[in-house]
Amino acid sequence: MWVLLLLLLAETPAFDSAFRAGLMALNAHKLAEAQAHLETAAKIQPRNPQVWMALAQTYWRSRQPKAAASAATNAESLDPQNPVILHGLAYFYSETENFARAAELESRYAQAAPNDRSALPRAAELYLRAEQPQSAIDLLRKALAVEDRAELRNLLGQAYESEGQPALAIPELQAAIKLNPYEEAYYFDLGRALMQHKNAKDAIEVLEAGKKVFSKSAQIELALGVAYYGARRFSEAADSFLRTIQIAPDVEQAYIFLARMFDQAEDKLPETLKTFAAFAKTRPDNYMSSFVYGKALALAGELDKAEAMLRKSIALNANFWESHFELGVLMQRERKLQPAAAEFQRAIEINPKEPTAHFRLSIVYFRLGKTAEAQAEKAVHERLAIEQESETKQKFKGIPKLELKRVETGR
Repeated sequence: MWVLLLLLLAETPAFDSAFRAGLMALNAHKLAEAQAHLETAAKIQPRNPQVWMALAQTYWRSRQPKAAASAATNAESLDPQNPVILHGLAYFYSETENFARAAELESRYAQAAPNDRSALPRAAELYLRAEQPQSAIDLLRKALAVEDRAELRNLLGQAYESEGQPALAIPELQAAIKLNPYEEAYYFDLGRALMQHKNAKDAIEVLEAGKKVFSKSAQIELALGVAYYGARRFSEAADSFLRTIQIAPDVEQAYIFLARMFDQAEDKLPETLKTFAAFAKTRPDNYMSSFVYGKALALAGELDKAEAMLRKSIALNANFWESHFELGVLMQRERKLQPAAAEFQRAIEINPKEPTAHFRLSIVYFRLGKTAEAQAEKAVHERLAIEQESETKQKFKGIPKLELKRVETGR
């Protein structure tokens, strides 16, 4: 958009011709042509900040970072208060992933262009991407003192969460929904924050409310499935994952979540089997489709078909440890102990820290009469299981359980 603004600022015919040609070439990604025209324009008007800003963009895309940085510095020094320059440079630094610099410039642009109501939220988002949540908080508080807006409340909630102040985050995320109940992301953000703070029950309440407004939202339905799973309401979790697939068949996460909770929602196996069969049919070259369908077939007792699908998954991606593990489980079930051991060994090679693979291999070794190897694998399993439990406890240590604020949120 800023390129179009620059087109309006050209002055002399010679400069105008070179500058316009450069901008058009830049928009068309004809970088060598853009550079030639813009450098010509810069020679005609060396103190024109717009041409230096366009050159900064051109140099960056041409992989000339030093020249790009120099051009950007020139643009800012020539007209440091120009809103077009500030906004354009914020875009430039965002593209270079210098989000802190981009945030500073977009904040200055917001002050210089108060009628652009989207400027402050953009600046706050850039501060969050720069991992400077306190700067975002300061900016958003000032903005909210002038105008109470849903997007500002939502961003403030995200900033508080990033700053390690989750108790302040929840009311802000709630306030965003109250101010604008028709923004899908607000329900997702609040639901996710509640789940991260060990409150699946309230997360379900929020996401169910969002689902009433956005009944065809795959994002909300998927998050709802995770929340139901966290609340140990497995049948409802499976229903949510199945609905996610109906809404958006290409969302692989739903298939993966569903495949990992088979043993806790066996009543959903017939529908799941049908869903996974369709996935495998429409995505035959996808290792994940073969894997989840093979795992479902094994649970349904269709062992020959299950083996074929798991082997296909391995052929498509030999480095996915779960395909080897599930094939090993299938081989073990059929008492094919040597092939089972080989698959468990391969799973361990790929993912040596997965305790269940060591446990399964220890059982197979015992049945093969390899007592020493079995005991060694059992010891590894026990050690890894303890480490995994300790890591999980450490991860959630000190994380408070947060609840929805049941009274009206004030500023």
